[in-house]
Amino acid sequence: MIVDDEYNIRDGLVNAVPWRTIGVEVVAEARDGQEALEQARKYHPDVVITDISMDEMNGLEFSEALLRERPGTKIIILSGYGEFSYAQRAVRLRVFAYLLKPVTPEELLAQVSEALKTVGAEPVPEAGALSGRAVIRRALEYLEAYYADHETSLDSLAEHLGLTPAYLSKLFKGETGRNYSEALTDLRIERAKQLLLTTNLRTSEVGDRVGYSNPQYFATAFRKATGHTPSEFRELHP
Repeated sequence: MIVDDEYNIRDGLVNAVPWRTIGVEVVAEARDGQEALEQARKYHPDVVITDISMDEMNGLEFSEALLRERPGTKIIILSGYGEFSYAQRAVRLRVFAYLLKPVTPEELLAQVSEALKTVGAEPVPEAGALSGRAVIRRALEYLEAYYADHETSLDSLAEHLGLTPAYLSKLFKGETGRNYSEALTDLRIERAKQLLLTTNLRTSEVGDRVGYSNPQYFATAFRKATGHTPSEFRELHP
């Protein structure tokens, strides 16, 4: 089911994404959370893709209500740049994925495919009981939601997952080929690139938006990752 209050976006998600290539059918669509809840009760979708900002009932309110009624539903939330404050609540709800717009059809197909693999599985209350792959998926979801928080750390992630930092560090490296700090830096730099190219924010503001409180440290990290300062990068991509 697709939920978005903007018709053009909703229509694009329904008709422009080749869902049948992964054996998926869009059974319903809705323009707000209240309508979506009614549609979900009628059609029982396995996976729901929903925007956050909607009138009547927003995407998080809808997700919370739906998961109370149908806890096995896999919810993929689409969020804009200005909606980072919603991320913490989304993580607490244990939505399947929290994606930052714009999202490509390929990314949506991949996320829905992964979600379908878990349909029917019983939720596991303790992170320590999850497989390594499942732990890392949750870890990456946490990073996606909290990378802009200056206090995000391996310790905070380990506490969220109910693991020791040492065990999580070893597991993260083994599953992803990168250590935690590398993954966090890569994510922050990618989001910084997007902001530099799509906004008129000062470079110091961009750094702060992606988790760097110190502008000089942001500039150093950005140059190390890209070979250019943030200002140079923006000038090279007018």
